[in-house]
Amino acid sequence: MDDIKTYKDPRGCLTIAEEMGNVPFPISRVYWIYDVPQGVERGFHANKLSYQYLVAVNGTVDICLEDINGRRKYHLCSRSQGLLVPPETWNELTNFSSDAVLLVFASHTYDPSTYINSHDEFLEYINR
Repeated sequence: MDDIKTYKDPRGCLTIAEEMGNVPFPISRVYWIYDVPQGVERGFHANKLSYQYLVAVNGTVDICLEDINGRRKYHLCSRSQGLLVPPETWNELTNFSSDAVLLVFASHTYDPSTYINSHDEFLEYINR
């Protein structure tokens, strides 16, 4: 997780996400996830090509990432922190707070053929 450049003064805060800056790839798609019912989990897939950069712009969410080097857990709880998810990384999004809004910058447009939706298939793919 890394801090995103944020300016704070008596007027409030301004946080900046810049393509090829703190978002270290060209941005092809932006989306946000919100109104996730309590106990519902999202993700549980990997992408073969796309980078993603995740920011909890409101509320909190837990992220578990897995790649060839193992599993790591993160708690996104600050709108001035982002998490880079490289290609070939399994991701699990859990424990959304009721007010969570997860903003995602992606390097590629949506293409279902680039997704791995089975954890067993993912393990086979990264260990090839």
